[in-house]
Parts: sequence; C-alpha cells; structure tokens
Amino acid sequence: MRVRWIVVGAVVIALLAAYWVRLGPQTVSMLTHRKGGPTTTWEVSPFTPTNTPQLRIAAVGDVGEGEEEEWQTAWAIHHLAGDDPYDVLLLLGDNVYPNGDPARLDHTVFRPFEIVLNDGTGLDAIVGNHDAGYADQQMEILGMEGRWWAQHLPGDVLLIGLDGNTPDDPGQRVFLEQTLADATERWRIVAVHEPPYSAGYQGSDLAVRAAFVPLFERYGVQLVLSGHEHDYQRSNPINGITYVISGAGGRTRGTGEDTFTAVSWSVLHFTDVNVYHDHVLVRAIDQDGRGFDEVTIPYAG
Repeated sequence: MRVRWIVVGAVVIALLAAYWVRLGPQTVSMLTHRKGGPTTTWEVSPFTPTNTPQLRIAAVGDVGEGEEEEWQTAWAIHHLAGDDPYDVLLLLGDNVYPNGDPARLDHTVFRPFEIVLNDGTGLDAIVGNHDAGYADQQMEILGMEGRWWAQHLPGDVLLIGLDGNTPDDPGQRVFLEQTLADATERWRIVAVHEPPYSAGYQGSDLAVRAAFVPLFERYGVQLVLSGHEHDYQRSNPINGITYVISGAGGRTRGTGEDTFTAVSWSVLHFTDVNVYHDHVLVRAIDQDGRGFDEVTIPYAG
C-alpha cells in the first residue's frame, strides 16, 4: 500500500510540474486558465467635436484564421469609428495561421478588414511567432519597412513595431535604443507580439522582457501593446508603463491574474487607443461594440 501511495504521489507531482513548464523564453502557466468574459459592459459614446482625439488607433492581434469571428471584429472597429475613421489599424502579430504563409494575407487581413481600410485607415503590422518563417515577405506585402520599424504620427506620437521572435538580435536592439534616444515625441507607444508581462496561458516572455523593457523604461515609453495570448489583459503601471494584451481578434483562450494584473478577460475584442495632448484613453471593445475596460494614461512629462 505504501508503494502505491508513493507512486500516486509521484504521478501527482509530475502532473503539477507539467502545469508549469518553460518553453524557451516563455513561461507557460496552465494554472491560470480560469477567467471568462467580462461581467459588465457599457455602451461606448461617440466623441464630441470638442473632444476628438488627435490620433486614433485600433489595435487587434492574432487574427490569422480569417474566419467569421475576425470579420465581426472588423465590423466592430468600423462601427465604432463612425464618421471619424481610425488613423491606424495596428495588427499585433500572428497575421496568418498556421505558418505565416503570405499568400493567405488576402484571406486573413485584406478582405476581413477591407471595410476598415476603405475608410482611409492606414495599416500597420508586426510579426508574431506563427509568422516567423515568412516575416520579411509578410511585412513587405503589408507595407511595412521591415520586421522592426518606427513611425512618427500625428498627435506627437512615436509608434514602434518590434519582432519579438528575435529579441536578442543586436541590430534590433541598436535600432530600438537609437530610435528612443532620438525621439522628441511626447507619446511613445510600442507594439511587440510576445508580451513582456502576461498572466495568460503562455505567460510572460522573459527574453522579450530582458531585451526590451529596460530600454522602454529608460526612454519613457508609456504604452506597450501585445498579442500572443488570445485574451485581453491590462497591467497596472509597471515603472511608468502600461502593458496591454489584445490577442483575441479571432479566437479566445482562458486567462488568469498575476501581481501586476489590473484586468484580464477572455473575450473577442479589439483595443481602442485614443491620443490627446495630455492623456491617452485606452478602451477595450467587444464584438458588439460595447466597452468592458477603460483606462486613462496621463502625460507625466
């Protein structure tokens, strides 16, 4: 009997260990698959003429299936834009499942989001882990200058896109530091697919955190947008930076909480980023066009 219980105990320990495994730079916490959809949503009112943002970004990640759910997300973006189209549609990686084949971009990006892009909204994109094999080809077709890039946008905004698949690439590190060191913009927003801080299924990407976050903090980045997790997460400010995960443009997965978590929900959505002179308003919007999270990031100088 004692031998049997020893065996059972060993099996239990092995199973628990399997719930916390490390795959390369990513910590996967199987114990965090518990949160469902938001308990409260609200109607999102249009901006008044006297309260119009200087820049509007619709950010959405992990849309690479091209199925009905993604089309519904695109319609939600179009509906919320109303008579004031977004300046930028920002794709947060995993633009094509399963392997990033650029031949499928028409199916997964251009046709589903045609209704948004036809409004005059510009398209920006970064690569995800599923895009890595065709990263350069994807970025060229999507109109980006490379796997990492920077744009100087209205509203005194510097928007930087990074390749989280290669955080240790010395050329990318030099690019990021030089771009941030030279920046004169009031607002500095970064997009990287793999999240530096996550309480979801795949967890925080520790390699991305080690490579990029010290530079974010040194040079005053205020907002970091990621995908990868098929959920919505927003951190409490971490050394002055708010981290938002918006990876449920086409599918969802359970999420969880950590010490840095402000909000986490498993719900199809996009993230509505609105830049003003003295603050940035970030809102999470579900497929019915209803808000379920909202935060204001004040300019700290």
